[in-house]
Amino acid sequence: MKRFIGSAVLLCIIGAYMMSCEKDDICAEGTLTTPNMQVAFYNNENRGAYKTVSNLKIFVEGMQDTIAIGRVDSITSVPLKVDATSVKWGFKYTHNSDTGQKLEDIDYLEFKYTTRDEYVSRACGFKTLFTLNPSIPTDVNPVLTTGNDGADWLRDARIENPEIINEDEVHVKIYF
Repeated sequence: MKRFIGSAVLLCIIGAYMMSCEKDDICAEGTLTTPNMQVAFYNNENRGAYKTVSNLKIFVEGMQDTIAIGRVDSITSVPLKVDATSVKWGFKYTHNSDTGQKLEDIDYLEFKYTTRDEYVSRACGFKTLFTLNPSIPTDVNPVLTTGNDGADWLRDARIENPEIINEDEVHVKIYF
């Protein structure tokens, strides 16, 4: 009888322990994490119309790695640095001149922002949300500079939505 009681107590302890364990917490595939900035390209003469840019590459100033974009009218994957308050992106546009000569024009956009961390879950951790140019109005350009090639293919850039909390909307409009 003592063996039966001992076995029953042991089973109850093991059962209670197993019931107190939580299932593995896995970050689900669709969980929103740190969003990237979305940039859209527009026609400088007709500011309401998208414009496709071909042979585009983007890179962070001072870095060797580039992201080949190809032919697009918007980019949804422009990351901002979570450990900084500004980033300067280069936009390298390769095209043919009127004479057929291959040209590479590089212009830079510097984005200044603030960050805030938001808890997602135990498995996913925190995500970082960004606010572009928090101290100035949204109709002011990000800092646009011409590269050392002397040409400027980017004509203007405007912040459309300064709060980067998801990737579902355009945050910056670039006109060329």
